[in-house]
Amino acid sequence: MSNEYQRLQNIDLPHIIETSEVDFANEFYNPVLSVATEYKRGVGYFTSNWFKYAAEGLRGLAENGGSAKWLISPHLEEEDWEALNKGEKAKRDQELYDRLAHLVTDIEQGLEKDTKNTIAWMIADGLLELRIALPSENPQGDFHDKWGIIVDKHGDRIAFHGSQNDSSQAFANYESYTIFKDWTAEVDDERVTLHENRFDKIWENKKSGVYSLSLPDSIALEIADLRDRNRPYQEPSESTKLQSAYRWRHQEVAVDRFMEEGRGILDMATGTGKTRTSLKILDRLLREDNVSNVVIATYGNDLLDQWYETLLSRFSPSEMRIYKQYGGEKQMGSFLTPNQNKVEALIISYDELSDCIASDRKGKLGSTLLIADEVHNMGSETRREALEGELDVFPHRLGLSATPLDPYDEARNEFLLEEVGPVVYEFGLDDAIQRGILCELEYDPLLYELSEEDKQKQKDAFGRYKALKEENPATPKSRLYMMLARVRKQSREKLPVFREYLQKNSEVLENCLIFVETMEYGKEVQEIIHNYTRDYRTYYGVDDEQNLEDFSNGRISTLVSSRAISEGIDIKSVENIILFTSDRSRRTTIQRIGRALRTDPDNPNKTATIVDFVVGSDLEDDSDSDHEPPDKGRYEWLTDLSEVKTRE
Repeated sequence: MSNEYQRLQNIDLPHIIETSEVDFANEFYNPVLSVATEYKRGVGYFTSNWFKYAAEGLRGLAENGGSAKWLISPHLEEEDWEALNKGEKAKRDQELYDRLAHLVTDIEQGLEKDTKNTIAWMIADGLLELRIALPSENPQGDFHDKWGIIVDKHGDRIAFHGSQNDSSQAFANYESYTIFKDWTAEVDDERVTLHENRFDKIWENKKSGVYSLSLPDSIALEIADLRDRNRPYQEPSESTKLQSAYRWRHQEVAVDRFMEEGRGILDMATGTGKTRTSLKILDRLLREDNVSNVVIATYGNDLLDQWYETLLSRFSPSEMRIYKQYGGEKQMGSFLTPNQNKVEALIISYDELSDCIASDRKGKLGSTLLIADEVHNMGSETRREALEGELDVFPHRLGLSATPLDPYDEARNEFLLEEVGPVVYEFGLDDAIQRGILCELEYDPLLYELSEEDKQKQKDAFGRYKALKEENPATPKSRLYMMLARVRKQSREKLPVFREYLQKNSEVLENCLIFVETMEYGKEVQEIIHNYTRDYRTYYGVDDEQNLEDFSNGRISTLVSSRAISEGIDIKSVENIILFTSDRSRRTTIQRIGRALRTDPDNPNKTATIVDFVVGSDLEDDSDSDHEPPDKGRYEWLTDLSEVKTRE
């Protein structure tokens, strides 16, 4: 369909249209959608057959880079609406979930190939979102309103309100719409705004009396799978596709793999949605009546607080009661009492998890999912001693980490695999970059050599390790690697190399996170960057947390830190990482560069820069992998990662 109108103002739209006088498909929907960049529709009754009447207009909307949001009320029996009650319960109600899944069959069997392909591609690309609307205060009632808002690329808007549902039968009925155009009069502009505001409030669940429920991702993916190889419109932007369920389809695969095993570890790169995936697993277990409650255990108050805020935003108070056992909060006893006819959650630090298990005299943990976030932290020696043989009280155990296993700590690995479960799913950095979930990166290795003083410190480390080994033959080799790494992390030979690098690349300090080993070393780094920017602060854990918040919100451009924000904190604006401190193990490096690899909706063309310090002589060493110098392995890995490109 050629776009003969270009904008809404060019379309002859009367104040009222009626099906007895106007062909709604060809004289209303298709013309206005063909010039639209945004379509919002709330409708009391919906069937997918409507799409075939407006397919041309929807293709035009997609060609314009536009998007559509539908609040729909598909045909469900009264008991299904009652089952929904309030909140995201449909994701945990098996019978209702099965009924919603019929939408896939409806689209597959009821639409012609071209129309079906358009709808499937729009869902896959994130251009079409469906939410289910229902009354939240009177389950016997219906969501029965019918209205819409259309916006074009010039910002012109129309709103229409009337009697027609989105179904094929509605085109044969006598129906009418009243149309408001925001460019004709101030009162019409106000009416359009009122209609758009009430749509937005329902969509965001900020309006009393009605609730909207997102279509489960698994159902959206089934619709997306109905498309063929040919997208029937121009490919949308990466930032648009990033919002689609299809871009995140690995999460559904991870859910299925976990459910097959019943317990296990998800090895998923930072930024690929481990938290969201774990909540999908919780939804599935609740829906299938396999668990009644959840315990979320992890390390560090920042991450524990983040989980608390996540649950608050995901579940309403009527659905879930949340308890804390960390940071001075002592609510474990209340959690372990008999539940109150709702899902209950306990957020707890790893160091208190053994006490929780020992205190469970009522057997409540026997119907509880354990989510162990940053699960590698559970495997420390003291936690192994406290938890070994104890975790099987939880029928389902889920571990989350971007780096669950450590090639230099076999005891930790054996504990995690035995007590939590096997690695049931992997989705690494290269997978995430190829799919466009994480951004591409440039790698800048800065070469330096160890000083004679540094080399002597390394010899001393070998001596100390030999003494430890004689005293305790079980001392792991990882202890030696830690001592050797500490010498390199604090080598002052990096500083002049960094100073020279900044003379030509001072822009790297914009949206930049600098990792150092110690506060004292950080002061020397600060003296260098002070010549290029005053817009920096530090965050070592003892600093004011306002520094981290200011960096996260873009009020400062550079943050000098240690391991305090390596895990769990999501700051999308970080573009550049400078690694003065790196380990032989990839774990810490992955956590740290992951801060910069997150995509930023405000910067869709973002490319991260990773600045690393590499001992030059390491690159010339031809030792086998077991004795390979630490910097050589990291250099080759990050070089390979910088060559991975987005394919979707």
